[in-house]
Amino acid sequence: MSKFTAAESLDWSPFKIGTSVKPRPLNTSEGIVDRIRIAAFAERQAYYAFLEAARIFANEVPADLVLAWKTIAMEEAKHESWLLKRLVELDHNIAELPVGLGLYNSFCKCETAKEFTLYISDSEEKGRLAGLKFVEALETRDPRTAKIFSDIAIEEVDHISLAKKYF
Repeated sequence: MSKFTAAESLDWSPFKIGTSVKPRPLNTSEGIVDRIRIAAFAERQAYYAFLEAARIFANEVPADLVLAWKTIAMEEAKHESWLLKRLVELDHNIAELPVGLGLYNSFCKCETAKEFTLYISDSEEKGRLAGLKFVEALETRDPRTAKIFSDIAIEEVDHISLAKKYF
């Protein structure tokens, strides 16, 4: 049984929770918006996961790792806010399409602090690499969105390094 808070008990607003749909083509403005929404929701899921890990595994890890998880949670919330602000700037409804809870639910399967740290580090690295590809694709077409993804990718490096530092 997972020690994580059930996804249904957490606040996911303003997102529309459901079965996520495949993003539209990247060469369309809707495709860009879809990716911003997906990334913003991934940041929200990571936010909750880091806070949950700090709560659940506090007695298994050094206090500085618990503090790092709480700090990273706030950075994830900051990244989400950048992305949601961009959606508003692009005049798109955040809840236009449903997003799925697969990422958060996958974190809930982690039984130990080490398993969680390694798993979320791997997830953050995958997201960072996807973000960098997005930056390349948007540098000339939408430099503002590209800059946001670039800034997030830079900060994710520190998040990813926790796994090496502690495990």
